[in-house]
Amino acid sequence: MLLRIWRAFTAWRRGRPFWAGLFVAGGAFIIMFPPFFGVKLGDIVISIQTLGGVSALMIGSLLAICAVSLWVAPKFRLAAGIVTVLLSLVALVVTNMGGFLFGTILSLLGGALAVAWTNEPKEPKKSRKAKREDSAELESEPEPEPTQRVHPT
Repeated sequence: MLLRIWRAFTAWRRGRPFWAGLFVAGGAFIIMFPPFFGVKLGDIVISIQTLGGVSALMIGSLLAICAVSLWVAPKFRLAAGIVTVLLSLVALVVTNMGGFLFGTILSLLGGALAVAWTNEPKEPKKSRKAKREDSAELESEPEPEPTQRVHPT
């Protein structure tokens, strides 16, 4: 039962840019998290609740939407990838250095993976023996005879 579920998930994952969506979702979480989290160190509370928190919430939410769209509708992967790259670059400037650089880096990586992803299967690599046979066949074929050109009068 568990093996069947794992195989179904693997088949689903291979039909879409799964890792791109995972990186974008991680970057969105890291960008949204710091402004709404207070760290207590003894008697000191460190909290970053500024206008950057509102923009972090907005940019992080848009990045999360891009991550979900990469998983749900892979045909929009190019648009979602470009929007992800642009949003992560904006987050670097607007929101606490883009989740202290980690959120921006993860989102940029996910956006690049989304743009580069294709659903066409890879061609299997040929063995060295097959490559030698192909090159031997090409060398043994005679060159075609040149055709005569007719010059108009």
